[in-house]
Amino acid sequence: MESHDRRRHEDPTLGGGGSAIKDASSGTGTPSPFVTGGIPAGGGSAVAARAALNSSAILEPGTLLGGRYEIIAMLGLGGMGAVYKAYDRDIEREIALKVIRPDLASNPELLQRFKQELLLARQIAHKNVVRIFDVRESGGIKFITMEYIDGRDLRSLLAQHGKLPAAEALDIIHQACAGLAAAHEEGVIHRDLKPGNIMRDKNGRVVVMDFGLARTLEGGGMTQTGAMLGTMEYMSPEQAKAETLDERSDLFTIGLILYELITGRIPYAAESAIASLLKRTQERAVSMSDVDASIPRSISTVVAKCLETDPKNRYQSINELLAAIEELQGKRPSSVFAKPLPGGVSRRSVVMISTAVAVIVATIAAGVWFIGSRLAPTAHKPVTVLLADFGNTTGDSVFDGTLESSFGLAIEAAPFVNAYNRGQARKVLVDQVKKGTTTLDEANARLVAEREGVSVVISGSIAKSGSGYQLTCKAIDALTGKVMGSESKSEAENKGAVLNSLGTLATEMRDTLGDTTPESTKLAQRETFTSASLEAAHAYSVAQDLRYAGKNDEAIKVFLNAIELDPKFGSAYSGLAAMYANQGRREDAITYYKMAMEHVDRMTDREKFRTRGGYYLASMNPQKAVEEFSTLVDQYPADTMGHSSLAYGYYLQHDIKRAIDEARKALAIYPKNVPYHNNVALYANYAGDFATAEKEARAALELNPSFAKAYLSLGFAQIASANYQEAAQTYQKLAGISGLGASLAATAQADLALYRSSPGAALPVLQKAMADDIAQNNAASAAHKYVMLAEAQLMLGKTSDALGSLDKAIALKRDAVLFPAARLYAQAGQDAKAAGLAAELSKKIEPVPRAFAKVIAGDVALRHNQPNDAIRDYQEAQEISDTWIGRFDLARAYIAAGAYTEADTELSSCIKRRGEATDVYVDVVPTFRYFPATYYYLGRNLEGLKSSGASDAYKTFLAFKVTEAEDPMVADASRRVH
Repeated sequence: MESHDRRRHEDPTLGGGGSAIKDASSGTGTPSPFVTGGIPAGGGSAVAARAALNSSAILEPGTLLGGRYEIIAMLGLGGMGAVYKAYDRDIEREIALKVIRPDLASNPELLQRFKQELLLARQIAHKNVVRIFDVRESGGIKFITMEYIDGRDLRSLLAQHGKLPAAEALDIIHQACAGLAAAHEEGVIHRDLKPGNIMRDKNGRVVVMDFGLARTLEGGGMTQTGAMLGTMEYMSPEQAKAETLDERSDLFTIGLILYELITGRIPYAAESAIASLLKRTQERAVSMSDVDASIPRSISTVVAKCLETDPKNRYQSINELLAAIEELQGKRPSSVFAKPLPGGVSRRSVVMISTAVAVIVATIAAGVWFIGSRLAPTAHKPVTVLLADFGNTTGDSVFDGTLESSFGLAIEAAPFVNAYNRGQARKVLVDQVKKGTTTLDEANARLVAEREGVSVVISGSIAKSGSGYQLTCKAIDALTGKVMGSESKSEAENKGAVLNSLGTLATEMRDTLGDTTPESTKLAQRETFTSASLEAAHAYSVAQDLRYAGKNDEAIKVFLNAIELDPKFGSAYSGLAAMYANQGRREDAITYYKMAMEHVDRMTDREKFRTRGGYYLASMNPQKAVEEFSTLVDQYPADTMGHSSLAYGYYLQHDIKRAIDEARKALAIYPKNVPYHNNVALYANYAGDFATAEKEARAALELNPSFAKAYLSLGFAQIASANYQEAAQTYQKLAGISGLGASLAATAQADLALYRSSPGAALPVLQKAMADDIAQNNAASAAHKYVMLAEAQLMLGKTSDALGSLDKAIALKRDAVLFPAARLYAQAGQDAKAAGLAAELSKKIEPVPRAFAKVIAGDVALRHNQPNDAIRDYQEAQEISDTWIGRFDLARAYIAAGAYTEADTELSSCIKRRGEATDVYVDVVPTFRYFPATYYYLGRNLEGLKSSGASDAYKTFLAFKVTEAEDPMVADASRRVH
């Protein structure tokens, strides 16, 4: 590797460079390290530069700050001070170094705000945002160290080229917006965007710089704001008028920059910056297409929306703008812009041609499962219906509870209709409306519907009619009790024709609710039923009721009876599979989903999507699950189960924003659905939005105080807010709800105890709960508790006991604990056992287990003091799946290798993504205990960087812990605090 001195003397910016190295902190060396006067080229206008130099000092090349940072060259000069290229001797790499103007650095209030902003900016871990490392002081000079970007800013690109091709400009702005999106998620508004603050490196990566600086400088009634920012040309109207700002202010500035990149001119040209500023508060910008007719109007439209004077008329978020740019780039189908039609072709003709082509393509793509599909439905507001018990006066009990499930499937052939789960409705009736009452007749169904926010109740009946049967039904407004439309009737010649007659009845009822599906399609839908056996359909209905009543063992027997009565009853297989999946019996779920797929031809379209999607979720293949459920909700937008399952698929992919969006769509259709409130809480916790998580968890518990999983969501949010006593009380309430609640509570209580480094408190809780789990045949839950027990024992130094606990966990439910057990085996030095479990993980199809296999390999290498090998393994793990634990371990390896800057990036990401630590295994098992150590390793890393912030990091870590912590890491952190 070539020496630093050789690189420095070859740098043309040094102009001969052989000056002696001087230490600015000691003041030694001649000449003086400071040169006053003289205006560097490329630093902006001469007037601005001279104004800045009146209160600045320029460091010569060769100056050494803090005995560590050697100045190579000045890169630029701005209102804050000078920016330099420097060499960090400790980590042996080039960095950027910004010296804060002495007059600003001497203002304690401003400096404190400045530090706070930088701490916030450090949380923005994104490839399109410059990384800020530290704020330091040496010899009275205050400066910031940050990532060095080898490239050019947009101002210099414009100076050289005048303007850029539209495609190139869009690529630059797309990357800049991606960086801004990360900042906005952290609550950071840039407020000083300009071409000089956006750089593109030699590899094409675009980086946004100076986050938070403008926000700091504008506070406290400063009179120098204009001089500091120096960019009135890029202010939004609301910023110019000193109004409250939000992220839409940045969107206006992005529009200004994109306008200038493509046209080569600013949109509000005037005789002065003040005049330009005034114009943009009063006038609309001239259209880009009017400036240059070659610019596509679609681009001009996007920029014009950014430049709306009223923020309410702009894009409302950076993600909306990103989507619009991606449409312009052809990365997603256009939903906004329409191209002019060729002369002589009417829009009606184009629609007809397009529809015909779409049908042909869909037919080819659909293959064998195209049967029963239909044209894209007309948009219709979602309608949720609750089916009351059908009256049965035939004297034949086979019709009791049988017709409702088949009718529900049939009525859901309308894409806007969603049938409320009758099992859930009956549970609400028993638990909260009429305790002890199980009959869901019309009157009781209306009470449940009113409570749950369901708009329509459908009641029906079956009666003998000569040698056949007559079926009737009606739709009722749940709130007023008024009948909607007229009563529908259908005749069945005999018992075997009842299900087909039910299909005719459902078609008429869909018409009453507003279905406009073509008659030919309706005719095909009447023929689609899941079972030819009334007895099997009856058993299926009974099984569903038992399932939602929590009588799982009985439900399994009745599902199996339905399958025995009709071995081709696909929905019975998938219903059984779904129940197994919810119980955590993944292998059984996969088996029955596969059997269901053998009879997919007997399913409705919705059932097909749900079955395939359920199989992929059980198989932990979220990508395919997302594909299935996305198609389901596209065709059936009112399908709340589809939205909810799609949300879980996104959750497994770590796409939490989309998970929350889909969960909220389900909740919007069922606003009083308890599990849907808790799903939003779960995903909000994972996203680190603990306030929303607490709000939604409390909403769920207000609706149903017995809903166990909501207590977990609430507890996570309370722990994140350091409300440990409240979390303990929440878990205590959970323990008293039910047997399942007690099991979940024990896991959560132990997680909290380990989070606070109190392993002794975790032991008795886990030991009792494990015995109860085993008695209840809940092997997976017991296995997880044995793993937690092993963690507690290792923390206490009881390695032999811990290994025994791990062996028991593996014996109980091997597949459920492969990763956590392997991780602890590696920690305890049991390489062979760790490697064996990792090998099993590596053979999985799903990406997360395969990534975990690489993590285990890295853990073993790191324990053997082979950090470079560990780094390679962890990086390979991240390429497979970007997991929180993978980044955490990668940071540990970087620290061991002395790669402190890289470790800083990973630790910042872990802190930003701390919500993901609530469920490290992505298996809805509490794991928040892993998060506090992030600050311990941050302290270790800052020590490596020789930063004074190390002590603060250790103090933050210790604040998570109880006073009498039993944890070697706590003891070590206490020794390191100074």
